[in-house]
Amino acid sequence: MDLYQKAYDWAKTYKFEPIEIEYATKLALKMLDDSCKMTHEDRKMFFYVYDAICDRTDIKLEDDINKLVLLARDRETIFSKPQYANIVHACRVEVIPSMLKVHMKAFKHMVRKNLDLL
Repeated sequence: MDLYQKAYDWAKTYKFEPIEIEYATKLALKMLDDSCKMTHEDRKMFFYVYDAICDRTDIKLEDDINKLVLLARDRETIFSKPQYANIVHACRVEVIPSMLKVHMKAFKHMVRKNLDLL
């Protein structure tokens, strides 16, 4: 099984805390805006995690940021569709200041630990 499928399968069943879901969303927004300092492979892996969260019936992602991420991205890419790039960027600029690095690092660490990547 490849890493991306492993990430997706894990996220389909993991019991996420609300703050972890919030940071999965904020990370997706940041990756869509191409303002994330991660490798292409890491971005893709974290999008597989986000996609699994989106595909779950027990988690509702009905806030404006998730709606934008779902609208602006097609699942074949880790970047926003060109027609949404300016909106994604403006949203990221507004949202990122409220993002605490400690929570984002904790979220990334938790995912990597659960996927045996540490």
